[in-house]
Amino acid sequence: MFHKSKTDVERQQLFDDYLLSILKEREVIKKNKKIIEEKGFSYDPTINEDKMKGAFNSYVDSLVIKNFLIEQIYTRLKINKTMAMQFVNKLDGNQVLILSKVIHEFIKDIQDKYVSINDYILKTSFDELQGTYNVLQQQEKNSEIVKQNQAEQNEVLQENIPAEEEEDDEKQNLINFLTKSIYKLRGKTGFRAVSAKKILLSEFLTGRPDSFERSTDINEMYKTELLPLLDKDDKREARLSIQYDLKKQFFESSNIPDDIKLINEKLFKDEMVGTGMTDYITIGKYKAHKTKLMGGKLQMRSHNNNQVHNLKSQNITKNIRDILLKLNKNEIIHFSDVDKLTTEEKDQLYMIGKKLHITDLFDIPSTLKSQEDKLKDEFILLRGSLMAGNNNPDLLRKFKIVLLKMKNNKLVSLQEYNEVLNILLEMEI
Repeated sequence: MFHKSKTDVERQQLFDDYLLSILKEREVIKKNKKIIEEKGFSYDPTINEDKMKGAFNSYVDSLVIKNFLIEQIYTRLKINKTMAMQFVNKLDGNQVLILSKVIHEFIKDIQDKYVSINDYILKTSFDELQGTYNVLQQQEKNSEIVKQNQAEQNEVLQENIPAEEEEDDEKQNLINFLTKSIYKLRGKTGFRAVSAKKILLSEFLTGRPDSFERSTDINEMYKTELLPLLDKDDKREARLSIQYDLKKQFFESSNIPDDIKLINEKLFKDEMVGTGMTDYITIGKYKAHKTKLMGGKLQMRSHNNNQVHNLKSQNITKNIRDILLKLNKNEIIHFSDVDKLTTEEKDQLYMIGKKLHITDLFDIPSTLKSQEDKLKDEFILLRGSLMAGNNNPDLLRKFKIVLLKMKNNKLVSLQEYNEVLNILLEMEI
């Protein structure tokens, strides 16, 4: 394929076209699989995408659009209604869809060019616009396929690459452990603290007591030797293992006197000192960094220490923190906890619950959720009025707007959407 090209530009164009064709095939297969899941019939990847799914989801949709186009053409172009009906009815489903999207350009183009209008002018004008539309639509579709593929690849990477700040946190946690325990080791006359530190590090790394006997800055050597050991998939597990093994080695070493172990016992006695066992607390299916949470910053991770998709680290208020801590302890969230929240806090908490799939937070009366509820209530109210026989034009116009919003926001099923359209047709609205 590539040997036919003579220049780098031609080779690049061939490669881009080839890659695009692969992505298109993937899109067709994905859409066909989705149709199978929804409809339950046998999967055949060779079936043409256009045959699997037409321009409209139902006859009702097509009828509504055709009537709209006929009305627009004969009223705005001031032609005979029969001529407009004959022109529109000759169009296939895809052409009707295209005309509905370019109707304003179509009418304006004819008004600018012609004084008297006939069937031939309607057809040729539409053919010109259709050609331009098909080219632009294909370019947009190609661009969208490439963008979607890039987004999917990026999402996979984001889900599986641990955050850099996680690595920095674990290194700092290990340094904190060393600072609060190893660096504070005490010695006595005849056996200095620096000797205990050298023996401990030597035995821990090599099994011999004298590997770091000549080291001058033994504290710095601990960081130099131990921090690289965190370069593993599970950095937290690696750090906890280092801390546990250091403590165990200190008390089991035959080269460190028992009285030295005794006077330094408290440094290792408290399991909470620098071990990081309580660095994270569970909230829902995920875990939050406790120290940062208490300090007013929410940093969530999966139990595999990966970032939670679409949930970046964010600052939170004391009110939000208190509710999250209640979730961790499985305590009931009372009305008084929610009542003290500001509008901004309610919105933020609702979005946190939505992204973390915490159902306990879905009832937070945020403005984001109340807008959806308000839309649903308005839809039900208007639909009831129409079914009761109230076909006031203003009410009908408002209902169409609400119905469109409901469909776009996927708050009403396609089946219910079609049922409502059937009702409108039966009422001759």
